[in-house]
Amino acid sequence: MTPNLRSMPAVRSLPLVGSTLAFLANPDGFLVRCASELGSVFKMRFLGEDVACFVGPEAFKFVLDPSLFSRAGASPRSVEEILHPEAVPFLDGPGRARRKALLMRVFDDEALGGYSKVVERVIGRYATKWAKMGTFRWVPEITSMGLTVAATVFLGAAPDEEHPEIQKPILRAFNGMLSLPIHLPGTPYARAIAARDVIRARVAESLAKEKLTPGSNALSRLLAARTEAGEQLSDDEIRIEALHFFGAYVAVIGALAFEAMFLGRLPEIKERCRSEIREHMPHGPVTYARMRELPYLERVTKEVRRARTVVPVTFFARANADCAFEGVAVPRGMKALGAIGATLHDPFVFPEPDAFDPDRWLPNPRSDRQAGSWVPHGGGEPLSGHRCAGERMAELMLKAFAVMTLRDFDWDFPPDQSFESTTGKLFATPASGLRVRFRRIAASGGRLPDR
Repeated sequence: MTPNLRSMPAVRSLPLVGSTLAFLANPDGFLVRCASELGSVFKMRFLGEDVACFVGPEAFKFVLDPSLFSRAGASPRSVEEILHPEAVPFLDGPGRARRKALLMRVFDDEALGGYSKVVERVIGRYATKWAKMGTFRWVPEITSMGLTVAATVFLGAAPDEEHPEIQKPILRAFNGMLSLPIHLPGTPYARAIAARDVIRARVAESLAKEKLTPGSNALSRLLAARTEAGEQLSDDEIRIEALHFFGAYVAVIGALAFEAMFLGRLPEIKERCRSEIREHMPHGPVTYARMRELPYLERVTKEVRRARTVVPVTFFARANADCAFEGVAVPRGMKALGAIGATLHDPFVFPEPDAFDPDRWLPNPRSDRQAGSWVPHGGGEPLSGHRCAGERMAELMLKAFAVMTLRDFDWDFPPDQSFESTTGKLFATPASGLRVRFRRIAASGGRLPDR
């Protein structure tokens, strides 16, 4: 070890298995506890290797530096095999930059304007249905709604129908990313791989149709995307990234469920959102552009993604050479990750991190560090950094959901249910399934009969 550098603090763990089981059981809770005990950088033993975990804005910037860390071949086998080893999260250098630039075309202003129509149509249909259901578990319904949007936007599926033939494989495949990579019949990993193959087949089928009859969905936009030099994606690259879109998108479902939960449990915040919506968007289309007129809702949706972690960590990386962070040695070849949940709950950046406070996103003395800690979709710049290309799609979904439900509906939650987060899944949701009483209201706030 280089003189004057300290050894990396290590998580106490079991012989042989290390921290693997504790991490897989509850990644976010595990890393938050470790960060509170060990600080902004520490190592755990995971799947037989030491993995450096980085927490906080400075640490995130460090682990996302491409001159210090590479992504290729670093993530667990289960993650790479389900998404594909050549998906953009696992690429480095010019190849990644070219692919990312083309993927960003799918989420530009023009594309989001088209997707807004799908989002409004699907959410409106489900909200009308929910008002007739009365009391029910909301998480399965939000999941179905969210995946209907995804199937329509990414594959050109029918927006007025549910799509269980793709919804179930999506959930099974991506929840398998947190399973042990044991490919034996009946294991979660084997079932995830089989589900992945179902999605791949559906993507290939939809791509063939879009090539014959182009539409306005993401596949058609990927086919049409060109760099300034005229480069385009191959069919194989499109198939890989379409699957990756679904993997990234499932986290939006968790964020929607927690948004519904917070608004239902915090009536003052809910009514403040409703007042802003009814003042600036009382009726008319729910477009991405119009929702920029809702600054309080903007802060609420940011706080939702901060207050409850949906995806706990970044993809893994590997140190390119011996380096150091704040005097702690990081040896060449060591695996590393950014702890998303622990960073979003860093008390030195977000005082009272367990409190839900949308106004913490108003300008304040900590604004620069808060901006560096805003990592629910990864860190860095959208184009040059390892930040999710679909972040704006997540923003569209969260804002549209709030506008469409708060304008004409209201809800509350029956007692005796848990609002804690699920564990052991790729994306978290409220553990109870979120039993809700959902109803239609008049513009003045009075009750309207269900229609």
